[in-house]
Amino acid sequence: MTNVVQRALTLDDIPDLITLSQEVDWPDYNAEELTSLLTNGYFTGFSTVDGQVISCAGLFQYDRMASIGAVIVSRTHRGLGLARKMIDTLLDQCDQSIPVVLTATVQGRPVYEKIGFHTAGYITTYKAQKTTPETLRVSDDIHLSSADESHLPCIEALDEKGAGTNRSSFLKNRMNRAAQRIIAKNEHHEITGFAFGVETPANLMIGPLAANDEITALSLIRSLISSYSGPIRLDMQEETAERLHESLVEAGFTKTNKAHYMMIRGKEKLNDPALLYFLASQAFS
Repeated sequence: MTNVVQRALTLDDIPDLITLSQEVDWPDYNAEELTSLLTNGYFTGFSTVDGQVISCAGLFQYDRMASIGAVIVSRTHRGLGLARKMIDTLLDQCDQSIPVVLTATVQGRPVYEKIGFHTAGYITTYKAQKTTPETLRVSDDIHLSSADESHLPCIEALDEKGAGTNRSSFLKNRMNRAAQRIIAKNEHHEITGFAFGVETPANLMIGPLAANDEITALSLIRSLISSYSGPIRLDMQEETAERLHESLVEAGFTKTNKAHYMMIRGKEKLNDPALLYFLASQAFS
C-alpha cells in the first residue's frame, strides 16, 4: 500500500477516470457523465505515486438517504482492500443518521456485506439494441409534453416517492443533462409521470422515470425510444420490473441483470412501491 495514496477526486481527474472506466469495461462514463457525477457528489480514490488514478467511489447525499456508486478498482490493484477503504471513507463522510444504499456488482457484494450492508431489494436492468415502440400500450387520456424548470416541483414530488428522498438539486442538474425530458398529464391536466433520457457513449439511459400507473410509464418510454435509434438501457426497481416485464420484452427489451440493492444504517427501502420507478443510474440511485 506504500505505492498508492488515497485522496479526494476532482474534475481534473476526469481523463484518468475515463481510462479507468474503459479498463474495466464500463462504457457509460465519458467526460460529460463524469462531470455530472463529480459535480453532484463527493469522490474519493487511490492514485499511484506518479498521480495515476487507479480506483474511485462516489457518495451522493440527499436529505433522507445517501447513495454510493461508481465504485471502480483497476484490475492491476485488486485484492489490496482499496474498495473497503473507499467505502469506509464515504460512510464517515456521510450524515450518520440516514440510510446509505448502493447497487452491488457480483464482485462487490461480499465486500459490502463484510462492512455491514444487507440486501433490501433488487435492481433489474433491461437493454435493447432495436425496439418496436408501437407495441407499447398508450392512452388518448395521457398527454405528453416537454418538461422545463416550471415543472420541477411536480417532478420532485414524484421522484421523492420513487427514490424515497428529496433530490431537488440533483434533478435540476439531471434535467439540464438530459437530451430528452418529458412529463405526462392526465385528463384533469395533473402531472402523473415524468422521464429523462440521458445519452451516454454506450446507450440512451432512461431515468429517472416515475409514473403513477403502467400506461403512463409505457407512454413515456414509447415517446423516448420512438425518436432514438441506438442502444437503450433501463434500470428499475424490482416491483416495477414485475409489472412492466411482458410489455418491455414485447417491445424488444431483454432482461440482462438483477443486482442486489443494498443498505446500511436502515432496514427497509423508503420508496413508495406503488409508483413505477426507473433509476437515473445505479450510481445516483
